[in-house]
Amino acid sequence: MFLSSLALLLAARSVPTFLHHRRVHSLKSALHLSDGNENNLVDKLSYRLVNIDDIPICYEIESSSYPEDEAASLENLEYRQQNAGEYFICATKPHSETNSEHIIGYICSTRCNEFTEESMSVHDASGQILAMHSVVVDASYRRQGVASAMMNEYLKQMLSLSNLVADTGTNGFSRILLLAKSNLLSFYVDCGFMVLRPSPIVHGKDVWYELEARREYMERLLRLQTFVTSDEDSNNINVATITNSRVLGSSRSTSNPDYAADNALAEGRNERRIKLHEELNKLGIDPNEMEHHPEQFGTAAMRTYNSFLLPKSKGALVVAESPTRARVVANNISFLVREFKADQEEWLRNVDRNRNDAIIKAEERVKHPVVIVLDNVRSAHNVGNILRLAEAAQVESVRLCGMTPRPPHPKIMKTAMGAAEYVDVGDADDASTLQTVLDLKAKGYDVFGVETTETAITLWDAPISSKPVAFVFGNELIGVDVEVLEECKGIISLPTYGNKNSLNIATCVGIVAWDYLRRGAT
Repeated sequence: MFLSSLALLLAARSVPTFLHHRRVHSLKSALHLSDGNENNLVDKLSYRLVNIDDIPICYEIESSSYPEDEAASLENLEYRQQNAGEYFICATKPHSETNSEHIIGYICSTRCNEFTEESMSVHDASGQILAMHSVVVDASYRRQGVASAMMNEYLKQMLSLSNLVADTGTNGFSRILLLAKSNLLSFYVDCGFMVLRPSPIVHGKDVWYELEARREYMERLLRLQTFVTSDEDSNNINVATITNSRVLGSSRSTSNPDYAADNALAEGRNERRIKLHEELNKLGIDPNEMEHHPEQFGTAAMRTYNSFLLPKSKGALVVAESPTRARVVANNISFLVREFKADQEEWLRNVDRNRNDAIIKAEERVKHPVVIVLDNVRSAHNVGNILRLAEAAQVESVRLCGMTPRPPHPKIMKTAMGAAEYVDVGDADDASTLQTVLDLKAKGYDVFGVETTETAITLWDAPISSKPVAFVFGNELIGVDVEVLEECKGIISLPTYGNKNSLNIATCVGIVAWDYLRRGAT
């Protein structure tokens, strides 16, 4: 899933470099952050990799924190340190009397390709899953924010070992998973995780739940880390102590609004809950299941639900109290619930390949010998849709001629939905449409214009060329330029059966491209 060269440097250092308190305070003020205590325990923490001599101390913390049937053995901890040492990080605090450091907590993980008890027991250096085993804090230092700070620092350092950035190539992992009991689900949701399901893994007597780090949370964490990192006085400065959930995209109110029962914005919450429940019941959504089912913790639907009950500002409260707002929010929640359920169904394939860990490098894909030429197309939205179609069909390229807008036009990038960067669109100073057609013909392409004329051949009757082909599509109002049509080997039209004699250009591109792939491409 996840970093940059800076984070690679941070991961390699035994102790991260922190700002002086004065600098931390100024940045916190700029970001509107406040922890209420600049000299608390969290500010004094340092982080480093665990070495073999630290294992007895880690084992002592482990065995005193978990029941005997759940705690990792000394041998397990030694194995993780020796085989997955880069994923074994501890938090230390200075010892005032001996001028040394004292380990007060740690997190360790291993990599695997399947999230099962058997695969998690060994470390696979090429595994695509980072399985977190222990998130432990010494009992003497609990309930002081240590676990949250330690988790935040751990995720930041793990970014450098993930595949969120190109630096790690294929060696990085793509997902972070962990197991937790129900009483800790809210904590992990606040730390950027979402609950997936009750786990089939049996570990002790209690039921465990599988959680996964949300990709958007990790990307936001990366952006925040980049934002608060700078070179000052020739030192790498990292505001590691700034761990505010609102900046990182998590909020205690959206994971559990009951924590803010005394908040002034909570006034009228019960009335809003009743209204929302009525609207949800009309849509077939059981609100009680949403509130109490662990799988819903941290989901977008639950965050929307809780944000309606506990608005974040006076303005949001006014909107929430409007007569029709409960109905609007209920419809949003209904959609998000359906989206969440669809995402959990393994037999559905309606997501992009990279979300299913089936990433194929663009340069390794076999392109179909098809070029799409756009002749002075006016709409950036149409161009974006066509680039999305072109990427899905894996055509050779799309030539943007004349006044046709080009990436990174914001409307193109929005409608292309991430596909624009994978499509060859040529150079910004491409020749005119006519010159582009002449160049393609010189390279051996059969060029066909897609236009409605007296001599046009219906698409269904058009012959399949044994050569690479190019299809020219024209302006939304005036079509393909006449001079361009005169240079085409043939003209193809799509039959229409109503009063309208044309279709949207993006629709035409999709029909022509897929008909060619269906009939002639191998």
